[in-house]
Amino acid sequence: MRHHRLGVSICAVTALALLAGCGGSAGSDSDGPETITFAASMLGEPTRGPQLTALLEKFNASQDDYVIEPVSIPFASFGTTIFTQLGQGKGPDVIAFDQMNIYEAADAKLIRPLDDVVKGIDLTAASESLKMDDHQWGVPLDVSNYALIYNPDLVKQPPTTFEEFKKVAREQTTAGRFGFAFRTTQAEEAGVWYDLSNFVYGAGGAWSDDAGNPTINSPQTVAGVKAFAEVYQAGVIPKGSTAADYRRMFATGKVAMMIDNGGIPTVLRGTNPDIPIAAAPAPFPTRSIGQVMAAIGINANTKHPEAAEAFVRWFLGKEAQTTVQGFLGGSLVATGVERTTEELAKSPFVTVFDAQSDHARSFIPTGLEVETPRIRSAVVQAVLNALQSGGDIQQALDGAQDKAKQIAGE
Repeated sequence: MRHHRLGVSICAVTALALLAGCGGSAGSDSDGPETITFAASMLGEPTRGPQLTALLEKFNASQDDYVIEPVSIPFASFGTTIFTQLGQGKGPDVIAFDQMNIYEAADAKLIRPLDDVVKGIDLTAASESLKMDDHQWGVPLDVSNYALIYNPDLVKQPPTTFEEFKKVAREQTTAGRFGFAFRTTQAEEAGVWYDLSNFVYGAGGAWSDDAGNPTINSPQTVAGVKAFAEVYQAGVIPKGSTAADYRRMFATGKVAMMIDNGGIPTVLRGTNPDIPIAAAPAPFPTRSIGQVMAAIGINANTKHPEAAEAFVRWFLGKEAQTTVQGFLGGSLVATGVERTTEELAKSPFVTVFDAQSDHARSFIPTGLEVETPRIRSAVVQAVLNALQSGGDIQQALDGAQDKAKQIAGE
């Protein structure tokens, strides 16, 4: 069990412009079922959103004591909106946070421990990362490992080494098409961090050591960032494109390869149901790769804790977990659910994403969970400045290391 270091307050969040809250829930103490609310950015997605909504309706139909209602908040403003509401003592009863945000919520005691809720439930190893100060603060909604996603009509044989990868990316970059894609703007800081981390992990690097000390300028981490820079400078990516942009390009045959998470094939098929999709391990020196997670937590100020806990317990049941894993695409869920024959026939590439679990690592540095947003900002800004100005990568990471040490020592 890993014990995370908590202690940095997020009180500054409440200083943001106040947004309309959900008031705890729409329920009342009158006769009839208690009504609670569930917020997830996934609810707004065109493909997975309706299926997640249908799952909530299944919970409502499964019993007569509670009713759960969906609250859709756009991904771009989800964290800001939720933390503003929670800071006011309001907000949805059950919330699907990004993994980084759930650490902030736990640190500020804005969510309730789920120790009693998960008793007797066999959670996967990924759930251990949501255990802090000896309490389970959340459970995964989805766990997505990263891998190389490629169009098999374009790339007949996936690259297995970095040199092969660069060669294929150059060959696939033609008029109207790019060989590869990743994020390259400060506006998509979180996404750049994910993309950058995959190169760092693949080179054997890390953002911190096991004791929580930043390792941003270690030789392996520098090697990973230099590999990222090499691809950036090779003329094989659509520079400045957002993830939404280049995923649409992939779905229309205008990008040949990208390193992305197991939930993305579902998004691609939502744009073009007929797009050919295949997956392979990332072509880096080591098998280490990133893993992203959305985690469900319960509002500390909910007026209906029993109802919220009843939903989370139901959600962790085999039927609900099988349903969720079925519509997530190449992502996994909180418990060990086997892939169905239908899933494997429809999306045989999911086995590639699943096989990355033994090599997958969180994008959140060990021991620096709460400090990660500020460290991430310092690193991404330093790297992008160096890429855009032609600056020295080692020097940029030395500066980011100094800033990270200051942040970690506060």
